[in-house]
Amino acid sequence: MPRYPYFPRARGGRRALAAAALALLCGAPLQPAFAWGAEGHRIVGLVAEQLLDARSRAALRAIAGDEGLAETGLWLDRERDRLRREWPGSERWHYDNRPVCDPGAAPARYCADGNCASRAYARALARLGDRGAPPAARLEALRIVVHVLADLHQPLHAADHDDRGGNGVEVRVGRRGRPKSLHAAWDADFVKRAVRGESEAAFAARLVAEHRGNRARLEAGDLAAWEQESYELARSYAYGRLPGFACDRAPAGVVELPPAYADGAAEIVAERLARAGIRLAAVLRATL
Repeated sequence: MPRYPYFPRARGGRRALAAAALALLCGAPLQPAFAWGAEGHRIVGLVAEQLLDARSRAALRAIAGDEGLAETGLWLDRERDRLRREWPGSERWHYDNRPVCDPGAAPARYCADGNCASRAYARALARLGDRGAPPAARLEALRIVVHVLADLHQPLHAADHDDRGGNGVEVRVGRRGRPKSLHAAWDADFVKRAVRGESEAAFAARLVAEHRGNRARLEAGDLAAWEQESYELARSYAYGRLPGFACDRAPAGVVELPPAYADGAAEIVAERLARAGIRLAAVLRATL
């Protein structure tokens, strides 16, 4: 098992930006989506911020300064190219590629050397709760916890069909939509469909209000239970209702997603964002 740094200071930010710009100029292929899009991560952070108590707010400020949770949740994506070089295997900390058609698959099958979302979260959470750890290490641990907890509430970050969590399946949302991966549709398109033009802050406030009466129930459990919810949604809906999907084959060509699929996915996404934010607040209140 490799030893993971807890956690080195960021280095080479300008070099990473220069390399990214050069890649774009040279026509290098872009990396596939790793997580909720920026909008989804910000919404999770905005939900959580509304549910922190005074003590956890003060502790959070001591670690992250003026960096809000909506910003904190974006760091692991923004820094992924640098982190891939400095923390080998960190590109796999965004997902658990558990086979969607094999619920009994052993974790070793989809979490080689501990490089998967659930293991990365556990390591970071332990460091975040260590009040004797260096401040820079706790800040980086916070950024990982915030991001990965949100990621694992997206169904296609908890399941796979030998297609990189839907990145290998092309779909079209609406007749005029451009083809994109199924994963990208869940990361971004269905978030926009759920938000329906509201500001992120207003949408987050509405999610908090709608779940005010069942917060205690939603906060119960741990990451394994919350990830299992995502896995079951991938089995029953994200893959299970995908036209042409079967366990022994992948859909051929560009899959046209019916409006009913997209509408149902948007409802699921809204619920998952709410649960992620509610649970993130509970984790931070208990850990900081």
